[in-house]
Amino acid sequence: MTIRSLSAGDLQAQLLQTDDGVLLHRLADKKSGRIFLKEDGVLFTLTARKLWDGSLLTVNSAAGWERVCVSGEFPAYTVSFFGHEELPGVTVILTAAASETTHSLSWSVTLHSENREYSLYECDYPILTFGACSRTKVFFPYGCGEVYPSMRTFSSRQNYPSYGASMEYMALWHGGVERGLYYGLHDPAPAYKKLHYEKQEGALPFLKACMPLRDIDKAANSQALEGVCVWRLFDGDWYDAAMLYKAFFEQHASWMPVMENGKRKDTPEWLRTNPHWWRKRMKWDEGFADEIIAADERLGLSSPVHLYDWFQIPYDTNYPHYFPAKEAFLPGMRRLQEKGIRVMPYINGRLWDTHDKGKEDWQFTSVARPNCTKKRGDEPFLEVYPTSNIELAIMCPSTALWQEKQQEIMKTLFHDFGVDGVYIDQIGAAQAYPCEDPSHSHRAGGGSWWVESYRNLLDHVRQILPEGRCLTTECTSDPYMKDIQAYLSWIWIKNDQVPAFMAIYNGYVAVFGRNYLYAGDWIGENIFAAQSLTYGEQMGWILPETYQALTHREFYDKCAHTRSALGSFFYDGKLLRSPKIEDKTKLKTTKIKVEAYGGLLEHTATFSECWERSDGKKLLLLLNASRKETTPTLYTQLPDGAYPLQGDLQGEVTVTDGALTVTLPPLSVSYIIL
Repeated sequence: MTIRSLSAGDLQAQLLQTDDGVLLHRLADKKSGRIFLKEDGVLFTLTARKLWDGSLLTVNSAAGWERVCVSGEFPAYTVSFFGHEELPGVTVILTAAASETTHSLSWSVTLHSENREYSLYECDYPILTFGACSRTKVFFPYGCGEVYPSMRTFSSRQNYPSYGASMEYMALWHGGVERGLYYGLHDPAPAYKKLHYEKQEGALPFLKACMPLRDIDKAANSQALEGVCVWRLFDGDWYDAAMLYKAFFEQHASWMPVMENGKRKDTPEWLRTNPHWWRKRMKWDEGFADEIIAADERLGLSSPVHLYDWFQIPYDTNYPHYFPAKEAFLPGMRRLQEKGIRVMPYINGRLWDTHDKGKEDWQFTSVARPNCTKKRGDEPFLEVYPTSNIELAIMCPSTALWQEKQQEIMKTLFHDFGVDGVYIDQIGAAQAYPCEDPSHSHRAGGGSWWVESYRNLLDHVRQILPEGRCLTTECTSDPYMKDIQAYLSWIWIKNDQVPAFMAIYNGYVAVFGRNYLYAGDWIGENIFAAQSLTYGEQMGWILPETYQALTHREFYDKCAHTRSALGSFFYDGKLLRSPKIEDKTKLKTTKIKVEAYGGLLEHTATFSECWERSDGKKLLLLLNASRKETTPTLYTQLPDGAYPLQGDLQGEVTVTDGALTVTLPPLSVSYIIL
């Protein structure tokens, strides 16, 4: 056995080379003296699929290779694996480019296969195994981003891009030394990936990303994993890791929107500056318009509405045959628009009902089936949702039929009906499928074709998009934002979340809404309102009847009107580092009706974030979402001094050594502008 050292400035890695494998042996930070890993961990796993029967075989870096080699010296290292005993004829080469300036190792992975029995199916980027301790935290990009204690037994496996992995990076850091390791997939395309964090009892935690491979219907499908996997040291916490991913995005990502004078060029001003949203399920008459108008007059913000069930078919059935619309849709929409309320109807951008005319297979087999995503053996990928309990086929976004069908639907809505926007469900939320239909224009399996195909689809739609109109989608998968102007953040409702997505992408894409039907009680309602305001989201996405029945509607109104009054900090600003809050007053929901881990949502009574507008002015929000007075201490990056309070609090508050202590009244919204 031989220890091989890889050096990248303060980042020091050691590999253990044996006769038939290689393990990650040690990982340390020379600057802080922090040892991230002092036990052996596997570097990668590789899965192959037997061509004749579809069975899967997985091997890893630890053992079974005919020959292994670690070579090179700063700034380039190579780790090579030749001919596994269970997978002969396959070579895996990991190449690490080291940087003393950034204290990083940038890994690329190349696969070469001469094996005629197996097709290479999935392969990991280098796995980052580390030691858990009580002060080490982990960042995972679920939704807006979540932070987990590394000692807790926990596992999250999510598809990127999807609702479960909005961005393609993870991180860990030690709170005591405020030093961490960034694990980023810098893939400008990007390819479909699976992100995985796991900590099992008695085992080391790890971060890893796996790429479903291309040409999985062929033998000897040699290829490289797309992009590079970056291990990089940083000072700080989740916010600093987010800034590393933001730098990659701004310099290299293919999903960067076209910007002009600091604004996104294709976003209508009404959408960019909008503070609040309604949502509504339409029945058969114009009553939906009456309810929206009444709630809008009560709130007083002329909020746009996200409209469901405007079509005659039941929800999640008979897709994509949305026309004819309900007779009350057009006159009801006209009434709303006359009141200044913009209307954005729902469609689905992904599904075709396998029985698309009641119980009849009308166009599915003859038209849709050749254009579905297909498994091995030509069987369509199907999904069933509790909203309809029927089989819905996943359409392949690469096909001309599906791209033109979406354009046809949009053309009718925008040009014949005059809607203000269209919400295209599931594009940003649902996972890619490794389609294997040989008649389609893409290579079988994974790769970047899924995202590229949806971009082509959206480009078809943008060709007929009238001036001042918009496209939105479900959830916040980052690679679609070049062609989507706003994301629905409706499941940003978990414990332990942080606004990493907003810290990276605010100003590049609008983000709106929480699902108030999941609130459970008044505590959940107030947490949603306070957090969406401080995070800088466009608030609401609330049913008019839910709004009218809010326990603390006045608090909700204050949050929404504060979002409107201070909007320029959000739509023309950036999120700064989150204050650290010490508050003995806690909020905890009493009803299990949220997606939070354990079913109950918890937060301090105090909510606070700091924003900086493009003119340099700063905003510190101070909210108390509880029914009791609370006196928190906040640690911020504001300069020491006395600052005037506005909103529900008047007078001054003093910042000393970056800390301020203030007594917040119950259900209050206060702020400092400096």
